[in-house]
Amino acid sequence: MNSSEQPKLVYIAQRHPRYGPGDFTSRWRQHAALGMSQPRWRNIARYLHCDHIDGLPSGVTVVECDGVAIVVYRSEAHRREHIAVEEARRTMKADELETFAQPLSRTSLLSTEKLVSPASGESFRLFVFWASESAQFHYSWDAAAIRWGGALPQDVGLVRNMPTGDPGEFRCAGIDELIATRPEPLCDLARQWEHGSRLPGVARMALTRTAILHDQPQP
Repeated sequence: MNSSEQPKLVYIAQRHPRYGPGDFTSRWRQHAALGMSQPRWRNIARYLHCDHIDGLPSGVTVVECDGVAIVVYRSEAHRREHIAVEEARRTMKADELETFAQPLSRTSLLSTEKLVSPASGESFRLFVFWASESAQFHYSWDAAAIRWGGALPQDVGLVRNMPTGDPGEFRCAGIDELIATRPEPLCDLARQWEHGSRLPGVARMALTRTAILHDQPQP
């Protein structure tokens, strides 16, 4: 498995009660545009909005959300520089409270990405959020990744997001990120992931469509 040294923030987006499902996406994009307009955005390598879509089979435990965001920093030094800009943080925090149902600190995980299997395209993502209090979880997760990676369809990729540092308010043991050009294979895998993982934890899932808002490789 290949690990990335770029810090990766993943957060669950839950709309503010003032917005209906049809209104939230445009408001979320507005929030994104505000963030990308600031000088500190030079610290960001990649930014995705993954909009929630229906389609997961019945019986699968889902995350109640309107989407999932991915923010990839250029490096740990860039991440520290980014969060050190106090004025920008205040601006984004105020807009965050106008956009989302709760502060993002309660739904976000700072992680390190490990590529288990590459995807042929990234139009759709299935996020699997793991909750576990077991000391054996990460050992079991490592073993499962080897088994899963070898059994995936050729057009499906797998990324594991490993928590780094203080988990903060969002108690998440890790996030599996399954990536494909079509939603159908992800839906097929969802039930297998929940019932066949044999991990000492509970999985909650979100099926999404990917919108790439910023993608600038390292110069």
